[in-house]
Amino acid sequence: MKFKNQFTQIGWVLFFAFFIMMIIRLQLLVMYPSDFNDLTLIQTIQSLFMGFRVDTITLFTFSFIFIIPLIFIKNITARKVIGILWAVILLAIFTISFSDVLYFNFTHKHISNEVFNLGDDFNIITNIAFNSYLIYTVLASLFSLFTFYLFYTIFSTQPITFVGGKKLIIFSLIVLLILFLGIRNKTSGKSFGSSDAFAVSKISSGNLALNGCFTLYRAAQGGERHNLIDLNKAIDITKNSLYTPNATYPDENYPLFKSYPSKQKEKYNVVIVLLESWGAEHIDGFTKYKELNVTPFFKQLSNESLKFTNFYANGFRSIFGITSLFTGITLPSGFQYLGRGLELSNISYLGRVAKDNGYSTMAMQGGNRRSYRVDAVTHIAGFDDYYGAEDIPNIEVIEEGKEARTGTYDYNLLDFYNKKISELKEPFLSFAFTSTNHPDLYLPRAEFERYPHALNNYYGELNAYLYVDNAIEKFMNSAKKEPWFDRTIFIFTADHGNGDALNKIGKELRDNPEKLGSIEHYRIPLVIYAPKIFEPQEIKTLGSQNDIFPTIVDMLGFEANITTIGNSLFDNDVKERFVYLFGGDVIGLINNDGYIIHNFKKTVEKKGNNHQYLKELLFSVDTAEAELLQSNRWAK
Repeated sequence: MKFKNQFTQIGWVLFFAFFIMMIIRLQLLVMYPSDFNDLTLIQTIQSLFMGFRVDTITLFTFSFIFIIPLIFIKNITARKVIGILWAVILLAIFTISFSDVLYFNFTHKHISNEVFNLGDDFNIITNIAFNSYLIYTVLASLFSLFTFYLFYTIFSTQPITFVGGKKLIIFSLIVLLILFLGIRNKTSGKSFGSSDAFAVSKISSGNLALNGCFTLYRAAQGGERHNLIDLNKAIDITKNSLYTPNATYPDENYPLFKSYPSKQKEKYNVVIVLLESWGAEHIDGFTKYKELNVTPFFKQLSNESLKFTNFYANGFRSIFGITSLFTGITLPSGFQYLGRGLELSNISYLGRVAKDNGYSTMAMQGGNRRSYRVDAVTHIAGFDDYYGAEDIPNIEVIEEGKEARTGTYDYNLLDFYNKKISELKEPFLSFAFTSTNHPDLYLPRAEFERYPHALNNYYGELNAYLYVDNAIEKFMNSAKKEPWFDRTIFIFTADHGNGDALNKIGKELRDNPEKLGSIEHYRIPLVIYAPKIFEPQEIKTLGSQNDIFPTIVDMLGFEANITTIGNSLFDNDVKERFVYLFGGDVIGLINNDGYIIHNFKKTVEKKGNNHQYLKELLFSVDTAEAELLQSNRWAK
């Protein structure tokens, strides 16, 4: 390959890099059209142009250390070494950005600070890479080899001429200016950030413009600042909204810290089942779309229970859901989750409160013991006994080649759960986290494959729901035979939502209904089942995972001094119901009048009329929670 001079050689490499990055972005648009169908053609073009700016920042930031020496160094060996090193960096950018496109399928957002904790999921990631996503792994490997060969070829040949003298100085200054302006991408004020990538005020616009490498290294620089509103004002507004006359604020130094007095109530047992990826969009009895009859038993169970149909996850990853359930906290943007640093602040824990009130405690999960660090998390949260997949015997009938690749099947987990519950001293509080409908979507037998089964598409997800629903049915049938059943309250909810019910397959199965707002991705079921204690009822009270902790405290009459961003779902005296959620690059708040989603710079989605109040409340809750946790004024 021949190039006129060193500048045209460098320019050709940059053109190649920009071309690949735009292809990756267009792949996002092609693979997830329902996520971007709210953009007009003009808005799509605007968002793609904004994406070009994001790619410029990304590529220039990591390329300037190669571009500068390539302008001045003539030695062919040195140029080949620099060129190969540049190829390594660009391949890392391409790999992260395309992996982010695949990751988008699970969370419908770009990867952010959660990537720094993916080591906890390494076995899951490798299993996916060499099974359902094997074709992508192979193609990525071939592309890497091609790129190395291409760069070696390019930089093995000297340019026809090598610009020098005064001309070199002038051209170099121009290149430096272009690199500087490209990296800043703004002429004044702070440099370009994730929140600037929204060409229009829609989440879809930002998602189309951003790339995974950009959001990742921005996250590595630290989270967004939680100073959207004056701290004292934020605390007052948050405290007022969370107010209930049934719990006092005893210490002004810990302004959100509440004291719940002991109540003379029956000390019922509590059995919690956290269902992996059990998004309400897909669950019979909870979905706003056409039901697909994939969770018939869960629907029947919910109709015999306290059925909460206006209930939401506070985040988008399993550990975020566990954090909310155990502590009543929405993970603030930029903070490490429970088990990775959040526990360094004084926090209230469900298991500890239960133990303080005379309860036995136990936890387990269907994943391996260290998956999501749940072993450490449950210990911190006050659960005495803990079990992972390595401790759970296999009783599931498994056809050849259908062994679970990560953890154990949910029937094994729930059967073991039932047996271990029976060994606990009453009263007890127990927790189990399922795993089967986490990708890859392996199932033990073909009998659950109603749809053409695949490890990573919507047919596979629907088949997994069928299997888990069957496992729940077997679990409940066994529990009903136990002596502790009549004295036990069962709580079923989810760790987070699960993708988009109106993907290509979902649209066909549901007769192409109208798409609902992105807030639907956070909606999950909550079922409180205790036929000897509660009469069946559908409850439309707004709630979230943050409310489960105070709900248990209220339901059992615990004496508790705790801080949560939530209230008991049975407390009719709560000043204001709201849900505070975190979604990587955005934060959001739902109340009974509507919702708002904000990217720390502007509103990107909203519904309802009282937008200014919603924004003020969101800013207040976000600022108060983050600052009180940071200053260790959350709980005593």
